[in-house]
Amino acid sequence: MQDDKIIELKNIKKICGDRKILDIDNFVVLKNKFNFIIGGNGSGKTTLLNILSLVDQDYSGQLYYKDQKINKEEQNLKLRRKFSVIWQDPYLYRGNVYYNIALPLKLRDCSPKLIDRKVKEIAKKLEIENLLHQSAHTLSGGERQKTSIARALITEPEVLFVDEATTNLDEESIHFFNSHFADLVTDEMTVVMVSHDRRQIKILADYITLLHQGKVETSKAVDNFNFQIFGAGIEAPIAEIV
Repeated sequence: MQDDKIIELKNIKKICGDRKILDIDNFVVLKNKFNFIIGGNGSGKTTLLNILSLVDQDYSGQLYYKDQKINKEEQNLKLRRKFSVIWQDPYLYRGNVYYNIALPLKLRDCSPKLIDRKVKEIAKKLEIENLLHQSAHTLSGGERQKTSIARALITEPEVLFVDEATTNLDEESIHFFNSHFADLVTDEMTVVMVSHDRRQIKILADYITLLHQGKVETSKAVDNFNFQIFGAGIEAPIAEIV
């Protein structure tokens, strides 16, 4: 299965002050799969996601993309543009929803005609067509997250990183995300998700890595789920990997 990896980490260590946040010998992301990272609070999930997505480059060890070692001293702009991130607390820029969704394509110098078509297409899929001309700072939490998802997907990234995207949403927005997210992702896209949401894991997961105190406790392909306390510092019931 690891022959299908698109990203690999080796000997990754992340230290803040005198505290070791991550100490991972090996970690892989499988291509064209939903890769979940789970674990208790403080297990290093978001830190790992930040390293994988090239947001955090203050670590020791090696990061590989399609078997090519990434030099973290370089800008890696070309590679960064193959990635998109959906954050737990989405940051939206001043302006309307249309502007926020279109921005990644404008930065890539796409034509206005192409931008307009793609913005309207993704807005329709996310059911926010009626919000395109509304100020981003007047949106509800669910509307903000949908706008953030649209912005992340509009570039059709090779790898999409998702950090606890439903944590701050109401139940209706969570249901929409869990029901429709898989349909928004193309077959050619690889997804890496940090989540506590058992429903997301049950619906979406192909491969799960469990972190405990900054280390990989286990990584497995997932076929069956038993929802009970897994242990390893997880405070809420989560999937037991069998």
